[in-house]
Amino acid sequence: MTTPMTTEAIMQVALDLAGLSDIPSDSGIHVRSDNVRRVFATIDCDMADLLMARVLRCDTVLTHHPEGAASLHGWKLIARQVEQMVECGVPVAKAEAAIQRRIQAVELNSHARNYARVVQAAQLLNVAFLNVHLPCDVISRRLIAERMAPFTRPESRATVAEVIAVLQEFPEQRLAATEPKVRLGASDRFAGRVAVAMAGYTNGGVDVLRAYFEAGVGTVLMMHFPEAELREAREQKLAGNLVITGHMASDSIGINVYLDELEGRGLEVVRAGGIIAPQ
Repeated sequence: MTTPMTTEAIMQVALDLAGLSDIPSDSGIHVRSDNVRRVFATIDCDMADLLMARVLRCDTVLTHHPEGAASLHGWKLIARQVEQMVECGVPVAKAEAAIQRRIQAVELNSHARNYARVVQAAQLLNVAFLNVHLPCDVISRRLIAERMAPFTRPESRATVAEVIAVLQEFPEQRLAATEPKVRLGASDRFAGRVAVAMAGYTNGGVDVLRAYFEAGVGTVLMMHFPEAELREAREQKLAGNLVITGHMASDSIGINVYLDELEGRGLEVVRAGGIIAPQ
């Protein structure tokens, strides 16, 4: 017999795994329930996913990317990237300045979002609904950073290709249809010090990338990066390597840790919506 949980308890599991004390602004319980037994888990959610959950007799939809008010306020978490940059040697004032353009752009785009559409559909369908974004990204970043630790040593002479090979030790990366891509620099270059620039709501853009390189970081790992800003980075001939790890693959690393924990606590979990499940 499946042991039921509340939506609040499900959220707390994510916070505990990520070491967070409060629900971050990019996550939320949008339709609560006291009796969650079977979860439909997805990276993105629209109304078709809610209907699929009903067909599969799931009582709750757990999506990764922000919905509802979380999609309006998640941009506030971009400031977390300042701490990540400072850890890599970027002066704090420079880090704060580097993030401003990206904060403004993401906030501007978020303001126009149809934020209530999917939440209202969940309410009408009477399906419990929550999204957990930052906690899963924190887990992904932590695990990737642990694998990258050897490349932070001054004596490391590893190439970018070797960094990518270690990244692909994750089952989610091996099974993904995408592969990590070197978007700036080259795979045969020395990687130098590696920074894992993730778990800051979204990528920081070209100004953040430049700040890392100017602080002596040789290779930056990000899940994704805007085409226009990549073009700008190339035009500026930034001297460093940018590796795009793959959005769905990287998200799936942290999501699977979280879902495994929920299963361990007695919930049934249906992985769908782009989650790459280890075989």
